[in-house]
Amino acid sequence: MPDPRPAHSPSPLVAGAVTSALVLTLLAGVAMRWAMAGVVPMVWDFGRLRHAHGHLGYYGWLVPMAWLGWSACGLPLPSRRAVGVYVVAVVLAIAGFLRAGYAPEAIVGSTIVGGVWLLTAWTTRERLRHPMDPLGGLLPGMVASLACVPFVARSTRVDPAVAQQWVATFLAALLLLVVVPTALGVLRVARPWPVLFGAGALGSAALGVWPTPVARMGLVVFAGMLLPVRWGEVPLHVKVVWAAVSVGVAGMAMGWLPNTRPVVLGAIHFVALSAAAPALATTLGWRLGAAGWWVHHAAVGLLCGPLVLQAFGAGAWTWSASALGGTMVLLEALGALGWQARSRLLADSET
Repeated sequence: MPDPRPAHSPSPLVAGAVTSALVLTLLAGVAMRWAMAGVVPMVWDFGRLRHAHGHLGYYGWLVPMAWLGWSACGLPLPSRRAVGVYVVAVVLAIAGFLRAGYAPEAIVGSTIVGGVWLLTAWTTRERLRHPMDPLGGLLPGMVASLACVPFVARSTRVDPAVAQQWVATFLAALLLLVVVPTALGVLRVARPWPVLFGAGALGSAALGVWPTPVARMGLVVFAGMLLPVRWGEVPLHVKVVWAAVSVGVAGMAMGWLPNTRPVVLGAIHFVALSAAAPALATTLGWRLGAAGWWVHHAAVGLLCGPLVLQAFGAGAWTWSASALGGTMVLLEALGALGWQARSRLLADSET
């Protein structure tokens, strides 16, 4: 596994844009949670806002954070031209989702986004030669993820239920094959990428279009790869949340946790906000002490735990509890955005 080189520090503009995307994503999610709890009115069409929320989370935050993670592991950042095209495409896509769901501009913007993803993933191809590098599977992982998109488009109007299964596969593949390996790379955790990729691909299918025993076994193997064993000098809070993710993924594979929408939503949010975030946030210069991260994990747990409990018959209180947890995470993100703005002003004043 190649030794990570020092990270290329993102410009204040890039750091601010990524954090702003996180804030807007959380704001939309919190608004929906409080509306579903009956505390505030739903001021936007729920389906359109949900699409915008989910796509902005992946387009504007998770994948750009993964790029920064690749940079921390010695890979090049996207060029300024690619970033410029990408920002325009994301804005176009999100505007389309807010206006009319899968509107023409949303489709065009998403297509450009996918193209930029492929181009940036191509820059990771050298890592394919390093079997113990978790970043080795990034290129095939991105290709496998985007391969789901035509099936989503084809089945959306013909069979919406099948389309949702393909969407679940697509989102799971981005997490398991791109975001999670990136976080492992930043944490300097060696894992054989062929096993990580194969198990993650099967696991993504198990969570979507192919919930067979073979696919579920792949998900079990993937869960085992996430156990914090031989992780070296990694903070305790990081090991605890990754152990929780490993147990949760294994639980879904074995059927102990039902593969229902609330459970999947809770799992996606927990992996993104509590497992991957501490590793990838360092690329933005965020520095929280152990106590701060434990508070963060508690807030994310409050956001995600009630969603999982809904699958076991928990009552209406879960909506308010989840909204409260989301609000706490939103306040954290706002604080980070304010800190970045202050740092930029201080840097400008010094120059």
